[in-house]
Amino acid sequence: MTRDSRKVAALQTISRFVLRARLVQEHSLAADKDTLEKHAAWTMSFRLTQILKTGERAVAMVPAPLLPTEQVESAAARVRPVFLYSDGVHYDRVLNALGESAASSAGLKEKLEGLRAKFRAADPDYPDGRPTEPRSKPSMTNKEVAGAWLYGQLLHEDELRRSYGAGISAEEMLLNATKTVCSEMLATVEALHLIERLVADGSLEVAQDLFTEPVSVTATEWAPQIVGAYAADVGTAMPESLIEPLGSEWSEVHDLFDFNPPTTGLSGPSNADGPA
Repeated sequence: MTRDSRKVAALQTISRFVLRARLVQEHSLAADKDTLEKHAAWTMSFRLTQILKTGERAVAMVPAPLLPTEQVESAAARVRPVFLYSDGVHYDRVLNALGESAASSAGLKEKLEGLRAKFRAADPDYPDGRPTEPRSKPSMTNKEVAGAWLYGQLLHEDELRRSYGAGISAEEMLLNATKTVCSEMLATVEALHLIERLVADGSLEVAQDLFTEPVSVTATEWAPQIVGAYAADVGTAMPESLIEPLGSEWSEVHDLFDFNPPTTGLSGPSNADGPA
């Protein structure tokens, strides 16, 4: 592959990522960065107590905050392609493409490696890769638990991945998956903002409509614009194009209805038989 063809391929990868990252950014969960950071940084903590009079001691886990399951599920679906190597917008491909396309930007290499570290920290399959054998160890890492929920139950129906969640409560699985998804979203949006800065300072050239093209639907209703409506008997062949003249078998729909009902008088119908 020549240098020019590599740059073309790199720009295609970046362009595809921009649309995906904007879709992630427009998710309701990404609207509150503080919430994302809070759930991405969650760590287990305990509350220790001791009754001085009796010496009795107790330990309890500080309750962990849980987001609505459906919100986490929909966010996971939006960010998923960035973490599947088989997809063209996997974070390694995107970061490599940025290094190829905007190499002249000052300090870019360090920024890309910092982003790569954040993506890898969020990736359930880094560094060990996708499991190839069912669970055999008595304990699981947080990433393995998150992967069991995300890939074993939500995004795929993978029995092998599901085995890594055996014996773990649904709440704990959701908690770890939420940490992963929020971390993934933060890294994805940060990469999008880096691309925006590179475009703004002239280090990267991509189509401007990538940043304005609609990527999600926010409308609550929709109706197509209709220029005209026609009807024909059942079985009539449809026209091959919208610009060809219609045959005599087609009628304008207004002609099928009577828009001149009988006149009943200005005061309405008479009621001669009503009460006196």
